[in-house]
Amino acid sequence: MSRATVREAYRLLEQEGLVEVRPGSGRYVLPGATVMVQGSINLVQSTTAILTDFGYDPEIHLIGATERHPTPEEAEAFGLTLDDVVLHVERAYVSHGELLTHAVNALDPKRLPMASMDWTTSIAAAFSAVGREISSGFTDISAAVLPRALARRYAVPASAAWLQFNGPLFDQAGEPLWWSRELWRSDVRTLRVVNRSGP
Repeated sequence: MSRATVREAYRLLEQEGLVEVRPGSGRYVLPGATVMVQGSINLVQSTTAILTDFGYDPEIHLIGATERHPTPEEAEAFGLTLDDVVLHVERAYVSHGELLTHAVNALDPKRLPMASMDWTTSIAAAFSAVGREISSGFTDISAAVLPRALARRYAVPASAAWLQFNGPLFDQAGEPLWWSRELWRSDVRTLRVVNRSGP
């Protein structure tokens, strides 16, 4: 195995909060590293892949797909003006009748052939089919409330807590793929934030 491969493996383990580098001393497994990390924010995966990894069998329900003007953050990410058009796709990820995730995605229609797009399948798979793989992204995470109409539609209790993930995803060349706003039921996806003191 090459040194570059080993260094990359160590870098990923450090990103995941499983090991720490102590300059001049070595690399050490952090306390708690053996506890399963669910929902890492450092691993880029599609919503379908995350839910499948968690043991769900998700169905994607299309709520709507319409054209609209981009928000300022979407326009900046896609290099568009506020007068341009993005495709607004709203979907629900459901398993055995239970709502797990609500996703609103904005796409630049010029970046993905839409003619035969089936919005009840993975957007990541559609981009992959044209040679554009998810490579990176960033997300802001906050507490959120599920829209009332959606809560009624899927009989979600008002007491259910939700996390909102908001941000763009990029391909291998650093080109934006889509902007994602996802609400995840907090008992479905949990996150671990690793805090360490400075060197």
